[in-house]
Amino acid sequence: MNNPDLLIYVVHAAFWACFGVTRLLVREPARVAANVGTDAPVANQEHTANFSRLVLAVHVLAFGIMYFGIGAAVLSNRVPTWFPGQRIVGTCVIAVGAALSAWALMHFRSWRLRAKLDQGHELATEGPFRLMRHPIYMALNLLALGTAIWVPTGVEWVALALMFIGGDLRARSEEAILAQAFGAAYTDYCARTKRFIPLVY
Repeated sequence: MNNPDLLIYVVHAAFWACFGVTRLLVREPARVAANVGTDAPVANQEHTANFSRLVLAVHVLAFGIMYFGIGAAVLSNRVPTWFPGQRIVGTCVIAVGAALSAWALMHFRSWRLRAKLDQGHELATEGPFRLMRHPIYMALNLLALGTAIWVPTGVEWVALALMFIGGDLRARSEEAILAQAFGAAYTDYCARTKRFIPLVY
């Protein structure tokens, strides 16, 4: 292959296929959820976070910059060499992100694009939610990190920073409505889990 960096598109397609297929396979109500039959707290009314569209826009901007940066470097065959094996390391980081997203979706009954809770939303505390409060956002962070390792340009590092900021803003926005909906159950859950990185943050 004249340009092996084109394979990054295959790796990204595999990430999104993993996300999409898992989402379809475990879609409610047809799926058998890991926390079905447990006493998971349930929201008794709908809640929507303030500025939910605005914080989502930060994530959308991060994705736009990330894919622009990939195209600019890969299609012109100008991917910088950072260290030997950077493509392999980048692929491994993205694969971990894909696995984390699939694992999270298997334990998350009420996934929504915006920071919104519908009536009947269950508080997810099993699977990866035992380790971190926002594994799907962490999976997206790993996608961006793996991409920046594979394509180590300034544009990709900006995209990575925006991805972390966007995920953090969305996480905080969701936490506000989760605390409102679930009260002490959510406060106790937050006390024993970190937002993104177990034992760290």
